[in-house]
Amino acid sequence: MNLIEYEAYFWAKFFVAERAVSGVIIILIYLIIASVFAYILSFHIAKIYSDEKTVFSRATGGVISFFEKLIGESPDHGMNFREYFTNLLLFNFFAGLISFLVIMFQNYLPFSYDTIGMPPSLAFNTVVSFLTNTDIQHYSDPMRLSYLSQTLVITGLMFLSAGTGFAASMAFVRGIRTDRGNIGNFYHDFLVAIFDLILPLTIIVTVILIFAGIPETMQRYVTVNAFLTNKVYNIPLGPVATLEAIKNIGTNGGGFYGANAAYPFENPDWFTNLVEFVSFIIIPLASLLALGIVFGDRKFGRMLYWVVMFFFIFDALFAFFGEFVGVPFLHLGYYTGNMVGKETAIGISQSTIFAVGATITSTGASNAALVSYTPAGIIGVLIGLLLNDPLGGVGTGVLNIFMYIIFTVFIASLMVGKLPEIMSLRISSKEIKYSTLSLITHPLLVVIPLGITLMIPHLMSTFVNPGSSRITELLYEFASAASNNGSEMGGFDTNQPFFNYLDGVLMLLGRYLLMAFQLAIAQAFSVKKAKAQYYRSIDTSNWIFGMLLIAAMILIGLLSYFPIIVLGPLLSWAHDFNLMLGAMV
Repeated sequence: MNLIEYEAYFWAKFFVAERAVSGVIIILIYLIIASVFAYILSFHIAKIYSDEKTVFSRATGGVISFFEKLIGESPDHGMNFREYFTNLLLFNFFAGLISFLVIMFQNYLPFSYDTIGMPPSLAFNTVVSFLTNTDIQHYSDPMRLSYLSQTLVITGLMFLSAGTGFAASMAFVRGIRTDRGNIGNFYHDFLVAIFDLILPLTIIVTVILIFAGIPETMQRYVTVNAFLTNKVYNIPLGPVATLEAIKNIGTNGGGFYGANAAYPFENPDWFTNLVEFVSFIIIPLASLLALGIVFGDRKFGRMLYWVVMFFFIFDALFAFFGEFVGVPFLHLGYYTGNMVGKETAIGISQSTIFAVGATITSTGASNAALVSYTPAGIIGVLIGLLLNDPLGGVGTGVLNIFMYIIFTVFIASLMVGKLPEIMSLRISSKEIKYSTLSLITHPLLVVIPLGITLMIPHLMSTFVNPGSSRITELLYEFASAASNNGSEMGGFDTNQPFFNYLDGVLMLLGRYLLMAFQLAIAQAFSVKKAKAQYYRSIDTSNWIFGMLLIAAMILIGLLSYFPIIVLGPLLSWAHDFNLMLGAMV
């Protein structure tokens, strides 16, 4: 055995024998690779935030100008908050209305083939879900949608929602960066987000996924003869690679197949699993790093990076060891990990880092059945949802984390007797009011529907799992909808009018109501002139402020749900291990 063969044998044996250590190493490798690509992309995003020319501007500038002339808009036409947000809402409303009509009448439109169709409540839920970048899917059969619906509606709304989110973040950063009294032009920002960022990355990822073996075809299905039987199965096909690319680049999360990234045509092996993970991490993480470049304070960007990494690593390790330890009644000899609902080729570590990454961002994609996770594992996945996706989606991560930053600056300044300022801009009562409204709206959108649903007997009768698991499943469902995340734990019949309409309303409020508060703050900042700092305010770039920000996120984001967590996953965890809490209850 030569040296190369010995090294290969050693590492193969190590990763099998030392599964706990190797699992942690795999998780860290995923985070390091995503961080490297995010760092590279951050310089490109910084140019977009600074309204500068990018590497794609020579090719995309003419296209953007063409569309601006077509709709009669110009980047020189600055909009205040009311005009910007009104145009954003109207643009999204008409896109949603057209999408709803296409789905409702898809059987009469081209490329319908053998489409099953959707009832009104499911069509409403689907359109709202993809319009708001949530992508909850209360359907699993791809035959419910025609090719026209899959491409024009599903894929189209994935681009639209991602572009809308990034445009909103451009307006927010511009409000802090300039003092012109306006936050930019929505249509210009949207077009720049699409053509200078989202579309180029989607094309690159699509090509990689096609070479990795993911289908990209207009063939409706492939016919397969079952081995040693006379049965014939039609396996659905379609433009899977394209949808998969924008699903991840746009932090959408909705899959072509009901099993999402657990289906081999969407995620065949470890390589595609890594590519898809990096795809949905790269823009949100790069956007935070870009803030340090835009505001001329690299330490600020690094501070945000490590704050997010704290939650990322904690959640990932919590979920991994929760699944690695498993539960007593699932122990199978020497192998104690919970592999129920997971792909063997991907394993526990790659499943948990994927799930945590999908909830710490607003992606919501999944390569395993979350309903089969252990109580400890699901807590690790849930933390991101309850914090309203701290890394966020395309653009929305910047908006979300700034709400925590503003609140933390105000509290910390009061504690030490300094002026509450950020980027040399005074924080007034208006910014505090809107940031507080943004932070408390999310838990209200989760807790109130959960309490109402628990009191409706015929809804609770559809749950498969008994007891505390029902509370966990409902908490996950509503937290996913309100966070515009889209991942689902399941365990009950979600495709019924009550959940279709209720989740739709939660998705709309979680998206547009919070965005209204956040853009109102941008408008308030846009009329203020930066003042020279003479150590009158706290330093928002050092590790102390980072610790305070983490504490504020935990206190505001997680403690709101503590009683529900106790009655849900913590109680299930206690029952599984026969802990004292379980015995007392």
